[in-house]
Amino acid sequence: MDTTKRDFDTAAATWDANPRRVELARDIANAIKETVTLGPAMDIMDFGCGTGLLTLSLHSLVRSVTGVDSSQGMLDALTAKIREHELANVETQYFDLEQGEELKGSYDAIVSAMTFHHIKEIRPLLRQFYKILAPGGVLGVAVNGQVKRDQ
Repeated sequence: MDTTKRDFDTAAATWDANPRRVELARDIANAIKETVTLGPAMDIMDFGCGTGLLTLSLHSLVRSVTGVDSSQGMLDALTAKIREHELANVETQYFDLEQGEELKGSYDAIVSAMTFHHIKEIRPLLRQFYKILAPGGVLGVAVNGQVKRDQ
């Protein structure tokens, strides 16, 4: 297992205890809500979802959210929250781009917050995003605390 993934697996237990992370996720969620039109018929993906800080800020606005991450520890933390709050419209998916895995499904929007700096090669990931984005779908990426919109 890659050292970075192991570090995230370990950090997952206390990730949400950092108020700056919680605040940043809230700010990014607000920026996405202001920039991207989300609705109850939409299925979205939160790529690099971590413990679900962004996922859980958006789930009530859409039909479903799939939280995708390469850290099983982070996904386990999100899964615990899903169970605790009995959320029927949130699910998790393990995905490892570096192992050549392919994203599956069809999404009206893909959002990602503070994840791209962990990706070695962005273009193959973007190609996958465009394959699974529904016609007219939106990609919302927060990089360095900013949200950029591309359709």
